[in-house]
Amino acid sequence: MSEVESQRTAGYEHLHRKRKETEGTTELADVVDVWVGEHEVVCRFGFEWTNERVRRSYDLDSDRDVARLEALCQANGFAFEQAAHLEESLIELTYTGETWVPTAEAAYTDGEGGAVETFRAESRLLVRELATTPALLRRGIERVRGLTMTQTIIGVVLVKKVAIVALVAYLLV
Repeated sequence: MSEVESQRTAGYEHLHRKRKETEGTTELADVVDVWVGEHEVVCRFGFEWTNERVRRSYDLDSDRDVARLEALCQANGFAFEQAAHLEESLIELTYTGETWVPTAEAAYTDGEGGAVETFRAESRLLVRELATTPALLRRGIERVRGLTMTQTIIGVVLVKKVAIVALVAYLLV
């Protein structure tokens, strides 16, 4: 292959990649490899249309990263502890304008995902954080986890009303 032909091929591949890398584009990728370490899990994804690899690392000391990895595993039928089995799976990735992110993680990524799924994701993270508190709070959290969406909405409305009444009472006194 001549130098001119290789430049044309490289130019074609570059333009093809740039077309794929537009915000909101969703593509299937192979999980090339998964490395599970003491404090981190690293996944590398590969597309059929490029030789470049997308690298995602998950800090096991971060609740948000653990939730992202759990969502990725669950979307592919694996438990969190089976993250190493993701290797050679097909994963759907979405381009955010800066990087490729597994679609299953959208609720845990700033500016991505729907409002309802983001609210649920943030609620789960809050519950995890509060679960490490004393026993009284832990029992309350376990009860909150068992609530349905309707019960949760009613609870939020009631808490808002109590807060308004308390604020009015404070202003009057």
